Amino acid sequence: MENIKAKFQKLFDILENRELVLSIILVIIAFVFLIQLFNIQIINGATYREQAENKIVRTESISASRGEIYDRNGVLLATNKLTYNVELYRTKVDAEITNDSIRDLVDILNSNNDKIYSTFPVNENGTDFSNEYINDENLRKDFLKSINLEENATFDDVIQYYSELYAIEDYSYEDKLKIIKVKYEANYSGYSLFNSAIIAKNISKNSVAQIEEMKSKLHGINIVSVPQRYYLSNDFACHILGYVSKIGNAEYNSLKDSGYTINSVIGKSGIEESMEKYLKGENGTKKVVTDSLGNVTSELVTKEATSGNNVTLTIDYRIQQVVENALKTTLNNLQSGASTGTPIPEAQAGSCVVLDVETGEVLAMASYPTYNINNFVDGISNEEWNSINNNSQKPMFNRAISGTYSPGSTYKMLVGIAGLESKGITVDEYYTDPGIYPYSYNPKCWIYTAHNITHGSINLSGAIKGSCNCFFYEVGRRIGIDAVVNWAKNFGLGQKTGIELSGEAVGKIAGDNAQGWSLGDTLSASIGQSTNLFTPLQLSNYIATIANGGTLNKISLVKNVESNVKSIPLSEIVEYSKNFTGVDFNTRELNISSEYINAIKEGMYAVTTETGGTAADIFRDSKVEVAGKTGTAQVANGANNAIFVGFAPYNNPKIAVVAVVEHGEEGYYLAPMVKEITNEYFNIYTNDAQKEKTQEIVKNSIVF
Repeated sequence: MENIKAKFQKLFDILENRELVLSIILVIIAFVFLIQLFNIQIINGATYREQAENKIVRTESISASRGEIYDRNGVLLATNKLTYNVELYRTKVDAEITNDSIRDLVDILNSNNDKIYSTFPVNENGTDFSNEYINDENLRKDFLKSINLEENATFDDVIQYYSELYAIEDYSYEDKLKIIKVKYEANYSGYSLFNSAIIAKNISKNSVAQIEEMKSKLHGINIVSVPQRYYLSNDFACHILGYVSKIGNAEYNSLKDSGYTINSVIGKSGIEESMEKYLKGENGTKKVVTDSLGNVTSELVTKEATSGNNVTLTIDYRIQQVVENALKTTLNNLQSGASTGTPIPEAQAGSCVVLDVETGEVLAMASYPTYNINNFVDGISNEEWNSINNNSQKPMFNRAISGTYSPGSTYKMLVGIAGLESKGITVDEYYTDPGIYPYSYNPKCWIYTAHNITHGSINLSGAIKGSCNCFFYEVGRRIGIDAVVNWAKNFGLGQKTGIELSGEAVGKIAGDNAQGWSLGDTLSASIGQSTNLFTPLQLSNYIATIANGGTLNKISLVKNVESNVKSIPLSEIVEYSKNFTGVDFNTRELNISSEYINAIKEGMYAVTTETGGTAADIFRDSKVEVAGKTGTAQVANGANNAIFVGFAPYNNPKIAVVAVVEHGEEGYYLAPMVKEITNEYFNIYTNDAQKEKTQEIVKNSIVF
């Protein structure tokens, strides 16, 4: 018994020695590890090495849905749809197997009319360089130089070069071209074992099914479902919405640390570009394990994608639609002669802006011609791009914010206010129109040139009504060009408005810091000619300021930005917009005498209502009282530009409208268009039944 106690006592003594116990445990653990390592490296080493060599683990991006874009009523303008893209990864299989896989893949896509995405410079028939490379010798030479070919090398030489590079000499010419187009784009995109290249976008369900069926033979090829941008109407508000397209190399290099991948899409113009920060969303990630053939064996999502914020615009899709249709119809009527009696074939482009005079919100903004923004999402074809790019009327050019035009007689209201505020004239003063102005180069009034008569004795309101040149020559001579320039600046002319879009033009005020200025220049500038150049958007804010009594508003196109969780503070959006545009434009009071404003308004009202008004016969049966002004601006070549500006209703202004048509000949010809827009605006906003209908529209997508 004592012996047993003694043995237990020795055991207790050992256990009490912690260092000894720890040493024993460590020895046991090390022994277990040695056995396991022996098993992995010696007994099963060959098997594990083969598995490791054949397994590829890569991190893939999960594309986030872009935020949606709505009009002010909640009508959907831009959304996303689930589509299927085809991606290509490098694999460890032989080049011949990869080439066969690519050929078979392209055959599947072609059989279902799905397009290959490639920037390889080949024409649609596959017989020569693309037209872009044929027409641009330097571009072609640079391309040939990049692949170490002589500058006079032919397209056949290029095919031969890539046939050798990709080991496809034994394929038919047709199959060579299929493989070259895919591998060229893949290499351009930097594809590897871990990075994919997009081969085709938005493929059909038939292609998806056939690719999945042949998946075991299509090595390195993967189908991925992605949210793709979709515009509910191809060209509706295209210059406002803009479009998205694949990120360029320069963009990727500067943004890759901000969550963009080489396959990302990014806003290229319009709201898509300016609100990119809020619309883009945040991509997720997943771990993907593949075998050596490129077949996926397992996936694990490590971070979920987060959708972008939704953007609500200030535009009303109903007014926007009316404006776009009216602008297009007006251009067609001018070209055919339906509205003039004589065709004006040069009248092919124009723009129109509708502003809320109380808030400065853009209710509609159209530029013509237009283009299909959906074409850019998948990657526009060379044929489509050439059709747009070679169009002399520049469909992608937003004339409402980037086009600058002489204001013509629509400038006369500003000169009138400058004259009143400078005490050069009074509202009650009458001036006798001499027909031929007796100063400087003796310019004539338009009515004297056309009919050999004068406007007689007129005050400011009468001069606006009849658009008397001599009256405003006299005002300009009395007050001088500096006073006119000062008031042009007060009204925001010759300045960017800070609208939430890129590409806005500054414009130019005639006489601002001008060298060698003369009285003749002042006379010309005082009727809106000379070097005055303003955008339709600037002109619309100028007219809105007259309409609301002298408040120059900050123009806005974005009403709010919100996610599924919260709204972004408006102050943040305003600050972001300032940084994006580089423009700090704030609402300000011009403090114009109400007596002066009323005199200007009366003149504009007389234009549309009184005998002798330059557009009275057009607005005689208008459903709403419109105050307006015609403008005809001389240009260096071709017919005059036509301009019409106005606001409505006269007694309680709500909207300002500005329409410009390049080579439209006379502002009078645009009056019917403005009449239609103002009538429709008030039909929409005063009809209770229409308001109820709007609530139903909100639930649906916009489709024309």
